[in-house]
Amino acid sequence: MRKRIFLAVLLIAALVLSTSCGLIQKDAAVDAQTAIIEVAGKTITKAEVKTAVENTLSYQQYIYSMYGMTFDATDATNISDAQDTAISALIQQAVVDQKVTALGFDTFTADELTEMQTSVDTTYTGYVSSIKTNYFADTTLTGDELDKAVQAKMVELGYPDKDTLLASKKATQAEANMKASIVKDLAVTDEEIQTEYDAKVEAAKSSYADSLSQFGTDITNGTTIYYRPAGYRYVKNILRKLSDADSTTISDLQTQLTTKQTDLTTNTTSIAALPADATTDTEDQAKSRVSLTAQKAELEAAIADLQSQQDAAKATAYAALQPTVDEIVAKLAAGEDFDALMTEYNEDTGMQSEPAKTNGYPVCAGDTNWVDAFTEAAMTLTKIGDVSAPFRTDYGIHIVKYISDISEGAVPLADVKDTISASVLTTKQDALYTSTVSQWVTEANAKIYKDRLAD
Repeated sequence: MRKRIFLAVLLIAALVLSTSCGLIQKDAAVDAQTAIIEVAGKTITKAEVKTAVENTLSYQQYIYSMYGMTFDATDATNISDAQDTAISALIQQAVVDQKVTALGFDTFTADELTEMQTSVDTTYTGYVSSIKTNYFADTTLTGDELDKAVQAKMVELGYPDKDTLLASKKATQAEANMKASIVKDLAVTDEEIQTEYDAKVEAAKSSYADSLSQFGTDITNGTTIYYRPAGYRYVKNILRKLSDADSTTISDLQTQLTTKQTDLTTNTTSIAALPADATTDTEDQAKSRVSLTAQKAELEAAIADLQSQQDAAKATAYAALQPTVDEIVAKLAAGEDFDALMTEYNEDTGMQSEPAKTNGYPVCAGDTNWVDAFTEAAMTLTKIGDVSAPFRTDYGIHIVKYISDISEGAVPLADVKDTISASVLTTKQDALYTSTVSQWVTEANAKIYKDRLAD
């Protein structure tokens, strides 16, 4: 009897315990403060790590989307990798912050503080101006009411306040000062410069062998040039542009033409899919053939009409430019200076800035940086100083002059030595700072409780 009573008590106790466990609710606020990382005298909580993980995943999604790819932020492996990345970054920042304080780099002079505050004020004013432009352009609010509304919108959109901006500025400057102190004794040797120069020359030579047009692109983009391939010349361009109205008309007609031509291609494909011998058509195929044939005739008529309209629009547009072009041609024939005429007549904005203003545009045979008519006209000129006859492109009417040849070969080391020296020094500084911080992180011996993120 006593045994039965004892078993009954145990059963009741088990039921009570199981029921109680089901009723236990995790306190969200307490859970958020769960320690995930302990390092450099700091405890980094679950809430902080999760925020960092979410930011990491969002950034990865953004990067993938830039390349037209998808990134699954819910995938367990991706989440785990993001957790590792976030944890490493948080540990490193905690260690760096501790070192900044220990070494006294978080103390600034009055002038440094003033400079940082000025920068913050400028940034913040820019934020306010942007919010007013984008959200309050038509508001009737003024004075304090407008200021309060703008502040509220900034909070809603997650804009930082001035104190947050200043704290970030101080942290960035403090770390920069610490890095400068660590790398201050580094220097670059002539041997390192020569090695880097040789590598740059070979890399450029290989790149241009694969794509000759890349050289022209690099010059246009202001990229440092280490090697000049054969086949390039500089030309200068005088352009009289089509008017905006004429350009829009021609462009709109081209859009319509492209659409009709695409439709015609689809139509032709559909007709080709029908039996070669129309006498073997089924009833449905016969109906399709009649319909498609009629549609083809309509499309061909529409294309012809649009093409006629576009040809007429182009003729009118170019005719409007011709008197000025004739004037330029007459002045060139009279011996007037090409550069002077560029200053007076040119509507090519690219020719108004350096290095094109002084040197001209770099062009080679088959160049893909320019429309075909421009490349052909530039490369047809036989000797330096030759000037082309006026020619047309979709931009307007051009006249180009052959200015000079670009000699093949490596750019002299002296011309790029300062650039290479600065680049090599930066690389060495970054490497030393990275290795120093890595050593600090190792010595900090962080305690990580990654498994608690799964709770």
